Amino acid sequence: MNSKQQVLALQADFGDQPVSEVIAILQFLNEKEVFSRLSGLTLLVRVSDIALIPADIDTRLPLTRLVLCVPEAKTQDQESQLRLKHFSSLGVHFMIDEFHGGNSTWDGVKKIAVDCGKGIPASIKPWLSRLHGGNSLAQNLSTAHAQEQANEAGFKWFSGDYAFNPPVNGKSADASARTRLLKLLGLVARDAESRELEELFKQDATLSFMLFKLVSSAAFAQTVRVSSFGQAINLLGRRQLQRWLQLLLYARQQEHAGSLNPLMPRAAFRASLMETICQKQGGNKDQLDCAFMVGMFSLLDKLFGNPLIEVLQPLNLNVEVLDALLNKTGPLGKSLDLAERADRAYTLHHAELISRLGLSTDDYYDCMITAYAWVNQICQDM
Repeated sequence: MNSKQQVLALQADFGDQPVSEVIAILQFLNEKEVFSRLSGLTLLVRVSDIALIPADIDTRLPLTRLVLCVPEAKTQDQESQLRLKHFSSLGVHFMIDEFHGGNSTWDGVKKIAVDCGKGIPASIKPWLSRLHGGNSLAQNLSTAHAQEQANEAGFKWFSGDYAFNPPVNGKSADASARTRLLKLLGLVARDAESRELEELFKQDATLSFMLFKLVSSAAFAQTVRVSSFGQAINLLGRRQLQRWLQLLLYARQQEHAGSLNPLMPRAAFRASLMETICQKQGGNKDQLDCAFMVGMFSLLDKLFGNPLIEVLQPLNLNVEVLDALLNKTGPLGKSLDLAERADRAYTLHHAELISRLGLSTDDYYDCMITAYAWVNQICQDM
């Protein structure tokens, strides 16, 4: 993520596969148009041995979409640094991983990745000043406070679980705004008249702005000028309005101008992934909406700082949705279990869940690509 909490890149985990196999998989993904589907996102790929990078890599892969992550310890001898310089001249982008800033660090370094799980190492701060404007990545940030410290130190990219641990005094928007959003969702669910929806929108300037911005965004490709709340609501349609109200729960602006709530892309990813899984299973329109809702609502406890059962109380949700959210039972519960693990290291439990949901591995990754592409789009539109 960047400082605005927009998705910038995905870290690919190829385990202990040899470099030749990693390159072959990347070529396969390129042939399957995965890179074009993930337009705007960079793929970070760990490469353990620079010597094994093929000399003609510039003809095999879309280099503008890749950053090869090389451990700093593997870049300190002269031969490795000559290879780095050669490949850089071909257009290969490198990030020096596990960076500590040793005396033998390659002088062509432009991007670094630092483990900040135990705080920002003192030895790194001079490098952040030297690389001002470069893409320095702070990894393993566990709290919102740690992410803020990394941002203030000069890091540009951020990863870790910090979104799931928001500051205690900044769990959500104010209580009245939360109440209006939940009430709006309840009105849309029971198909209330547009007049009732308009009245609530008019009570919240930020919410009104987000509505008009949404209708005017590229995601909806509207060609007409919107002049009223009723027109905006009608242009969206009730189904889209319901989905975007769910998203707006997370999209309230943070203290830092222009920054999204870090939970928003996480919830949006779960929602889109669950919807696409349901689609693969042959779900109908109502089932797709339920799947999307479960994914979107699965982080409301983190957002509001209250138990999920309390947050969901104002909403008249059906039993299947509640069981999935509160107990992870039923088909939606299994999908949610998989969605919660989807941005974690792949394990045998992933494979079991995929099989139990009636999906192939190809189906699963197709769903993930669709979800990440959608998240990237809505992050840009917010």
